[in-house]
Amino acid sequence: MLTIASLVAALTIAGAFWVGILAARRLRDWGDGRRALSDGGQPLALPASGGTGPSTSPPADAASQRVRARVAQRLQGRLPAAVAPRALPQSVEEPELDVADLRQGDVVIVETGAPADDGDFLIEGVLTLREGQITTVVVAMADANRRRWLVASPALQSWLLLEPVSGHGLFGEPPRHIQRGHHDYALERRGQASAAGVGMHGRPALPRVATYVYRASPDRMLWLERWGDQVLMGEGAEIPSHFVSFLPGS
Repeated sequence: MLTIASLVAALTIAGAFWVGILAARRLRDWGDGRRALSDGGQPLALPASGGTGPSTSPPADAASQRVRARVAQRLQGRLPAAVAPRALPQSVEEPELDVADLRQGDVVIVETGAPADDGDFLIEGVLTLREGQITTVVVAMADANRRRWLVASPALQSWLLLEPVSGHGLFGEPPRHIQRGHHDYALERRGQASAAGVGMHGRPALPRVATYVYRASPDRMLWLERWGDQVLMGEGAEIPSHFVSFLPGS
């Protein structure tokens, strides 16, 4: 059996052996660091606990400098973008509005050459009429104290620019001929349409309306709407649609 003295001696020898190994490893790492410094390089990083080798990540300052350099090159167009950008429109102007896109607050610009008709009109309300496959838009608009209706269809090249008429005395079904001043208006067409309105268009809240178009001369027109027994009238002219343009409201 081993005596206590021999056991202590064995433990002492084993401890000295492992201390020597650890000291040798420290001296080796210290020597590698000294060589790296003398060569002008970066000292090797000690492996993290449980790691498999020295870290190869560059210092934070160098990495950030490379990122900034690549960003600067991309801004100068010397590097292709990682993702191709979406093609930009050739014009940055507001998209052109169609009559079917109008809403309250948009602007209607009328340029016929007639001072009584021309102006920049602010839309107060829009009424959309649908009769079968035909859509007609009635735009109630104002320029200062002047009020006008624009009766337009995207499918037609001629629209009606009308001034609302009050006190006309019509009630119920309108006649086939209407005399107003020196103009004798004859019924040209009539129809029934479903109606949907937004804003202050001044029409009753009814789902359907009867419409009537009268003509007194090549371009002198009368427009009637019959809501139940109530009749609304607008008198004016037929104008080419290209005399009218639109701007979106702010």
